[in-house]
Amino acid sequence: MKKILLLFTILFVSVMTTACINNLAVQELNNKAVKYMDSGDSETAICRLKSSLDLDDEIYQTHYNLAIAYNNVEKYEEAVIELNKVLELKPDFYDAIYSLAVAKEALALKLLEDSNIGIDKNVNYTAEQMTDFNNKASEVIDLYNKYLVKKINAEETDQINERIKELNSQIKEFTMKLESTTAVESTASEDISIEE
Repeated sequence: MKKILLLFTILFVSVMTTACINNLAVQELNNKAVKYMDSGDSETAICRLKSSLDLDDEIYQTHYNLAIAYNNVEKYEEAVIELNKVLELKPDFYDAIYSLAVAKEALALKLLEDSNIGIDKNVNYTAEQMTDFNNKASEVIDLYNKYLVKKINAEETDQINERIKELNSQIKEFTMKLESTTAVESTASEDISIEE
């Protein structure tokens, strides 16, 4: 009986020691990655964080740091994937909701191929671009509002409300353009039918 108890004790200690070493390695990789991001080297941070995820894929902070690093290098699709994983692991991590809104807003602007300077009022966007933008911008507004509700004392409330206002304005403008385009196309279609 003592041998069995000793064997179980040895196995338990071995498993716990391995888990502790693994957690220390993950934490060390995360700490180094944050230092790289702070120094502006997000690409190296991404490599460290991916290594950290290879050791343990269930730490939400690693996914969050990786998403921030992806945002820093404008890899927004990858950031969205990581932020969704964060919210899967920790649904009440509201900073991830805000970061998800930022990444998705960048993707919406990228649809219009004008993400660096905003929406160009002099460009004639296609109906598909305007519709896609409106859908994505509406989703971004929902995320920003969800963040504001949960983070009542958010320091960046004014900035977020300004972004929501700008997005709503653009949605309204695109909606009006889409309605007028649809009306013109409908009238042209009726004219063709009458001539036949």
